Amino acid sequence: MSETFVRWDAPARLYAALAHLDLGRDAASLFDVSRPRAPWVPALLQAYRAAPGRLLLHGIGLMRPHDLLVCLREDPPSGLRDEAGRALCRAAARAVDALAQTPIDYGLVPDDILEPLHRLRAGLWERHGGPPPLVVADCPALGWAGRAASADGQRVIAVALARPSAHVLCQIVHEDTHAVTDPVVRASWSAEGPARDTAVGAAGYARHVELETAAVEVGEALFQARAPQWLHAYHQWRARF
Repeated sequence: MSETFVRWDAPARLYAALAHLDLGRDAASLFDVSRPRAPWVPALLQAYRAAPGRLLLHGIGLMRPHDLLVCLREDPPSGLRDEAGRALCRAAARAVDALAQTPIDYGLVPDDILEPLHRLRAGLWERHGGPPPLVVADCPALGWAGRAASADGQRVIAVALARPSAHVLCQIVHEDTHAVTDPVVRASWSAEGPARDTAVGAAGYARHVELETAAVEVGEALFQARAPQWLHAYHQWRARF
């Protein structure tokens, strides 16, 4: 089992761009009211709302961290290759460019989470052949949130390492847990149902809640079995839900 902690500027700036967008009551919102109003925000917000595949934007930087701008401009993932998706990618690329000179306040790796992270991941993946390698990207604009993707046989998870270490541990494990629980939940869905949607009140919002609930509940059982000394911290973390 291996965990690597990295600093990738382009993905960090993409999340910083998304943190400028006031999405209202949306579980995917990273909105930070303290960020200055930037001239590119209205166009990015309009493009984001118009693109059916907009949620893919949250993971694209984790799958293509080293050529993110090329990906956004020339080679978006399949769910963003329609006209609205390409418009969103172009707007996101312009935003990342605009933030190119903005300093990124990276955090430090919290050493106290490394041993419990090993134990928790071993328990999570023990019925799936063992845990895949883990890459954790420090993306300060995520705040209290996290994002994850699977790429090149690895789990790639983004969190803000400057947050308290207990939160960082719980958030990393939660994002990792989705890789185990999401396929089980999705297998129970009817093909005729709505697509998952993170906007409160949308037709697919119940599916988003179902995915999150499964990951949170399995996470609690995991902490109780493999890292009970961190269970109180997990209870505090899950209180957000």
